[in-house]
Amino acid sequence: MTTFISFIIVLGVLIFIHELGHFVVAKLSGVGVEKFSLGFGPKLLSVKRGETEYRISILPLGGYVKMVGESPDEEVSESDFKRSFTHRPVGNRAAIVAAGPLMNLVLAAVLLPVIFMIGIKVPAYLERPAEVGFVAPGENAEKAGIKKGDIIESIDDKKIKNWEELLSKLSLNPGKSVVLEVVRGEKEIRIDFVTATSADTGGSIVGMYPPMKPVIGEVSKGYPAREAGLKPEDVILSVNGVPITHWAELEAIVHKDGLKKSFLIKRDDKELTIDVTPRYNKDMKVYLVGITRKDEQVFRRYGFFDAIGKGLGLAVEMTGRLFVVIKGLILGQYSLKTLGGPLMIAQVAGKAAETGLTDFLSLVAFLSLQLGIINLFPIPVLDGGHLLFFGIESISGKPLSEKFMGVAQQIGIALLIALMVFVTYNDIFRLFG
Repeated sequence: MTTFISFIIVLGVLIFIHELGHFVVAKLSGVGVEKFSLGFGPKLLSVKRGETEYRISILPLGGYVKMVGESPDEEVSESDFKRSFTHRPVGNRAAIVAAGPLMNLVLAAVLLPVIFMIGIKVPAYLERPAEVGFVAPGENAEKAGIKKGDIIESIDDKKIKNWEELLSKLSLNPGKSVVLEVVRGEKEIRIDFVTATSADTGGSIVGMYPPMKPVIGEVSKGYPAREAGLKPEDVILSVNGVPITHWAELEAIVHKDGLKKSFLIKRDDKELTIDVTPRYNKDMKVYLVGITRKDEQVFRRYGFFDAIGKGLGLAVEMTGRLFVVIKGLILGQYSLKTLGGPLMIAQVAGKAAETGLTDFLSLVAFLSLQLGIINLFPIPVLDGGHLLFFGIESISGKPLSEKFMGVAQQIGIALLIALMVFVTYNDIFRLFG
């Protein structure tokens, strides 16, 4: 029940905000609005105020605002001619259409700072001194001479207090050389360090990690770890006789191949040996056993201005990640099986609601941001497709033919239906496959 209610609330908020954008700008532009509907199909509830019927319809996977004269072939009375959408200047029509996705972007931009003001859980290591717990072989940190146990105290003679400041300052200098002041034992040394730039994200790759204890947080259903008997809170002592002191060491061994691995673990003051054979994941192109690290977290609230900066920064980061994923899907770097639909959203919404308010609001903000951006893509049937047609109209001085518009809309609808069928299949496969 929690999952269903959470799903309805999430979709309801996203759809309402989107359609409210269209509705408000249409009214301000003098365009008549006949219907404002949350959902498609037969109506469940409705009330009429003035000329507009406000309704909730049976299918909750969208909504619409029906305006006077919305279709070019729609008959409009002489008295309604000036209030007709089709007969408004192209700039007015574009503003009405763009208002929907822009409202979704505004919702995300408002919610994200609010989330930081309410308070979020962050990894505990961010607040600890920048002690190096693991150095990735062959990456920049190892090449520079950084070693496990080093404590980084300054960057270019500017003191840092913790891992958060270290990562923040290094991320601002991708591909640049900086000088790190490092405490190693009783010595203080200076190290020239160059951050690498990821071609995918533009972020800084440093090749060093904070201490991360090899303690299991979750064991995924349907993976070898659960089948073999590994459990949450198990402490991994060694794999195939190789001592494990950091989670990254464990990942390096597990991801390497599909040969059977002998895990020596500590559980309730007892040591146990459990054999696990990693399984190849085609989507991620890596061997996995199905465990995640137990991440120690702390609760942190931010002030008004810090929250705005954090929220907008996260919005930019999420937008970048979205385009990285889209690029990966187009180039075949990511499997289409990773796409999710309504069932996946319902599952995530239910879990977020059970976890807490900030997680739930984070999901709403994330989906609203995605909805706003994707709706602006120049694809027929999406708002971006209409904006493209309006752009062509403004350049050519005349609207596109009704025949062309009709065919384009039919193609867009067919693509949208195909996508919905595909992602729903993915959802069902995840549940029962």
